[in-house]
Amino acid sequence: MLLQNIRFLVTQNPEREVLEEVDLRISRGEITEIADLKPQEEEDVLDCAGKVVMPGLINAHTHASMSLLRGISDNKELEDWLQDDIFPAEEAMDEEDLKTGAELACIEMLETGTTTFNDMYEGIDRIVEAVESSGIRAVLSRGLFDWDDRGEERFEEAKEAVEKYSDHGLVYPAIAPHAVYSCSEDLLIRAKNYSEGRGVPYHIHVSETEKENRDHRAEHGVSPVKYLDDNELLDSDVVAAHAAWLSKEDLNLLAEKEANVAHNPSANLKLGSGIADVPEMLQEGVNVALGTDGPASNNNFNLFEEMKVAGLVHKLEDPGRIDEQQVLDMATINGAQALGMEDEIGSVETGKKADLVLLDLDDSEMRPYHGVKGLISNLVFSYTGHPEKVLVNGEIVVENGEVTGLDRDRVLSDSQERSERFERSEK
Repeated sequence: MLLQNIRFLVTQNPEREVLEEVDLRISRGEITEIADLKPQEEEDVLDCAGKVVMPGLINAHTHASMSLLRGISDNKELEDWLQDDIFPAEEAMDEEDLKTGAELACIEMLETGTTTFNDMYEGIDRIVEAVESSGIRAVLSRGLFDWDDRGEERFEEAKEAVEKYSDHGLVYPAIAPHAVYSCSEDLLIRAKNYSEGRGVPYHIHVSETEKENRDHRAEHGVSPVKYLDDNELLDSDVVAAHAAWLSKEDLNLLAEKEANVAHNPSANLKLGSGIADVPEMLQEGVNVALGTDGPASNNNFNLFEEMKVAGLVHKLEDPGRIDEQQVLDMATINGAQALGMEDEIGSVETGKKADLVLLDLDDSEMRPYHGVKGLISNLVFSYTGHPEKVLVNGEIVVENGEVTGLDRDRVLSDSQERSERFERSEK
């Protein structure tokens, strides 16, 4: 396939080049050439005149199947939100709920420009079905905790999923202990040993709320980050979701051990959990990716909207603390690095997967643009995420703004019908 006459190619390469009036060739799902190119015999040609082409976005922390719980609980802090509403609803979810919720999530993510997501939940096999049908790329892990008598059962399910999907074309397995407060020290360590042995990411919630930090210090004498480090669990395979309450020591440890943070500003704001000090993290060299968290706490998967929130919330004290390029990095190449996939996705470079988003420069949200810097500013602060086309592995998975691999009407209908079994709290 040849993408011809691209008006702006936002590469996100190491130089963060934005190329103008250029062509891009895709072969066997990879980007093979970026130059002034001529069509080859029988090659499919996609005219991209007046289009912006950019890397597919990477959602570094999600709970996809929770789509069915969108809007079920509002105006509560995390602990009450979980205990009163979310845990009871999740107890009632069956495997078809998990699949339908994941299908709805895949539709929403693809149609808003996300081509890879990093998910922690249960029912991996059903989520894989949604991934395969939609064509999205996913890092999937079975969430682990052992506060009851099913901890070992969950760990076996998680290991089974890693073995089963290690050679999948679209699915990349991971290991995901839920958090330090929901997993025993033994489970955290065993999960890390297994993660290292299989070379997969270690996805975990860390310091999401002030209460979590306070309770953990009272019980263990150290912060969650220091606890992880004391148990030799911090390294570049770690994706620490939230990290909203870090001390200077915590931040230095994350930087020293090259751990990754998945920043979720919308969910943290909605639950009143706090906001991670991302500008300081970036200044200290911590790799920060961007996530939406689940749609019960965000309440959507739109990473373009998440970029705007991330760009604005950190400007409260000083508008120069973070800029639009840093935010775009978080949603693309930083996300790829966090997942250990920077050689495959996150930027538009030869040899990488052809995971691409095509949007119309004549969209009213993209005009006017004041040079290349203004173009990036528009992508982060004004564009609301409704691309014309989306490609994953060089295959068109969104055409004319709608997903191609799933029966959209059926998924919307099924999700509404299934969601009506879950009672919205009015407390």
